[in-house]
Amino acid sequence: MQKHYKIVHCGIFNEKDNGNFFYGLERKISHGLMQNGHFVYDFSYRDIERNSRFFGLKDSGLKKMNKKLIDICKNIDADILFLAKAEKIDKETLITIKKILPKIKIVQWYVDHLQEKDSFFDKLDCMDVFYYANAKDLQNLSKKYSNAIFSFFPNISDPAFDKSLDIEKTEDVIYIARDYNEDVRTKFALLLKEFCDKENIKLQVFASLGNPSIFGNDFHKVIAKTKIAINFNRDDNLEKTNEDKILGASDRMAQFLGSGICTFSPRIKGFEKLYEDGVDIVYFDTPNDCFEKLKYYLEDNRFIDIAKKGQAKTYEITNAKRTTKYMLELLFDDKNCNNYEWSEYKFKQGEKI
Repeated sequence: MQKHYKIVHCGIFNEKDNGNFFYGLERKISHGLMQNGHFVYDFSYRDIERNSRFFGLKDSGLKKMNKKLIDICKNIDADILFLAKAEKIDKETLITIKKILPKIKIVQWYVDHLQEKDSFFDKLDCMDVFYYANAKDLQNLSKKYSNAIFSFFPNISDPAFDKSLDIEKTEDVIYIARDYNEDVRTKFALLLKEFCDKENIKLQVFASLGNPSIFGNDFHKVIAKTKIAINFNRDDNLEKTNEDKILGASDRMAQFLGSGICTFSPRIKGFEKLYEDGVDIVYFDTPNDCFEKLKYYLEDNRFIDIAKKGQAKTYEITNAKRTTKYMLELLFDDKNCNNYEWSEYKFKQGEKI
């Protein structure tokens, strides 16, 4: 008989943004956990801290917010505490929760680059599992923080959030990258714009080259009217494939795929186990390789089949229900956690498990 867990999900639910981030990973994870039959109590820690401040002073609501999290876990008698970035959650809060609820499991998931303060890493001693949407550093982290299991998990794309919109495709290519004019993404954007201008390819750029960012349903509408979306991240290279990367890509790649857009990405180790080149996705090795493939797939609407198959594969392997099922199977040492495309990327004490 399936066990049904009571879960507190402490994440960045962005209540203050009035739905602009409705497709955020917090909501996708909670959605998947509920689909698997579990009770989920969402705790939007940044919003709660902000609403608890004295005279609006930054971080003055930290003590109240941390106390509230303790009380909620206690009152619910939570079986699992899910943490997102949780930079405002004190380590002492987690220790207190474990004292009150000795059987509780505490896990953390993370999707950004690990350029965090020491306090972020100090809390890893309290975790049962740390799930990371990038496999590169997992083994080394597991050596340093030996109490926890460190595992890759994919950025979720789910048909309840990312879906095809019935909009005429009036644009050829879209590129979205919040690059702040300071890294390789700006250089890639400049090369892409130069190429598209030369070839008379209709290009949309957001959050780069001085263009505004785009969020909410507007984000889905602009990608829906585009034929090809390009994923390119700050740790990708211009000259050649970054051989150090393992399954590392932004959530935009998952959103593009799940929204039924033909998706281009630098070739990244490990992703070939999830998406087949030229079938579900198009991988490229250099900007010139990308640009030549753009011309090829735009010709005679070759992008359409890639888009359909990429969306179907995404819904199949990285939907919210399946991904959170994996997270719980690993947490509770269920051998079924070995039956996923990314299962080899889980470690404890420096060893694969």
